[in-house]
Amino acid sequence: MQTEEQLLVKIGSTIKSERMKNGLSQADLAEQSNLHKNFIGMVERGQRGATIASLQKICLALGISLGEFFQSLNL
Repeated sequence: MQTEEQLLVKIGSTIKSERMKNGLSQADLAEQSNLHKNFIGMVERGQRGATIASLQKICLALGISLGEFFQSLNL
């Protein structure tokens, strides 16, 4: 079982990977998801957790469903 810290890092790296696949900067993703770019950066680095509501906004901006996102985590 993963620790909370490991899970946050995995979520963040998955968001970063999906963002880069879409050719988006952190600022672009922040604007499209209506979240602050500092928040996006902290989540990507695993320094801050995201709520389900925030993850939903991020996923919508990335063009993936929450289900697809969680499947890509391979938990």
